[in-house]
Amino acid sequence: MSAGFWQPGPGGPPCRLCGEASRGRAPSRDEGSLLLGSRRPRRDAAERCAAALMASRRKSEAKQMPRAAPATRVTRRSSLTLSYNGLGSNIFRLLDSLRALSGQSGCRLRALHLSDLFSPLPILELTRAIVRALPLLRVLSIRVDHPSQRDNPGVPGNAGPPSHIIGDEEIPENCLEQLEMGFPRGAQPAPLLCSVLKASGSLQQLSLDSATFASPQDFGLVLQTLKEYNLALKRLSFHDMNLADCQSEVLFLLQNLTLQEITFSFCRLFEKRPAQFLPEMVAAMKGNSTLKGLRLPGNRLGNAGLLALADVFSEDSSSSLCQLDISSNCIKPDGLLEFAKRLERWGRGAFGHLRLFQNWLDQDAVTAREAIRRLRATCHVVSDSWDSSQAFADYVSTM
Repeated sequence: MSAGFWQPGPGGPPCRLCGEASRGRAPSRDEGSLLLGSRRPRRDAAERCAAALMASRRKSEAKQMPRAAPATRVTRRSSLTLSYNGLGSNIFRLLDSLRALSGQSGCRLRALHLSDLFSPLPILELTRAIVRALPLLRVLSIRVDHPSQRDNPGVPGNAGPPSHIIGDEEIPENCLEQLEMGFPRGAQPAPLLCSVLKASGSLQQLSLDSATFASPQDFGLVLQTLKEYNLALKRLSFHDMNLADCQSEVLFLLQNLTLQEITFSFCRLFEKRPAQFLPEMVAAMKGNSTLKGLRLPGNRLGNAGLLALADVFSEDSSSSLCQLDISSNCIKPDGLLEFAKRLERWGRGAFGHLRLFQNWLDQDAVTAREAIRRLRATCHVVSDSWDSSQAFADYVSTM
């Protein structure tokens, strides 16, 4: 033996693996310097023998390994996520491939999550294209951070979208159950969104983030479409939208007897006419027996607004509200304590879950603790030890 290689002895039979006869004797121990020197050692037969042994071993292992799954099994993937890939107009090639894939009987793709800085199409046109190409999707989440920069058709390899992807004909009925959209800045054409909603009769959850419409009438058109075509809708969420001029549309939503959960997150609800709007809002909620959850974070509700909301749980109310989120609403400890006392006075179980994150409860820790103690007798309270003064200082420092 030498350096891990075997050589047949002089005059011995040929190697059974490589069939090579010995060209000489095996090296002795004092010839080891040949292995480390500049001159190549005479080990050709041993090397061939070792290589043949490894090839035989690999062949044996390959027979024992199970065969790779056929390529068509990729269709069993149920979810696809594409995050900030800079696809550009390549999104159309991808949609064509997914369209062909969805036509196969074994396709299981039911959820698509797409987010990018830019899109070759405005977001609502891209949404229409995706829904048209993949009618079997159950979940679609799409977000574009910046306004569309349409690709220049004059640039080689930068062709526009195929006509079958952005056709003007109506979208065929699809299977969407959950639609989440994050919009770039700029007004969105309500008719395009309405066309997607009309084709999504099975929709149960809709979330619009940073959507802007040209007028309250356009927003009202979207809500009217939801009422007429999306009868299965249970959860509706609006985030970072200016609804200060859409108070009648908000009341329209709160009177909807099919919705179970509504979110108005940082929507500037009480920026205008708060003294008139709050009683109207409370009256709408008191008459709604199907609404279970209301989330109002970041709307500057304040103590006055919180005490007005307490009337939703009064004895003459038909409300079934069991989840209330009033985080980031400039609520102070004395207002929260009065809110708790009113719930106690009416003697109702009130609601099951109350969220109080990032309010001004640190201004009077003793009163805040007393308020939370009273509230916990009627509901589950989730709060935090937020430092409002430090948060304000951080905000000013970034201005």
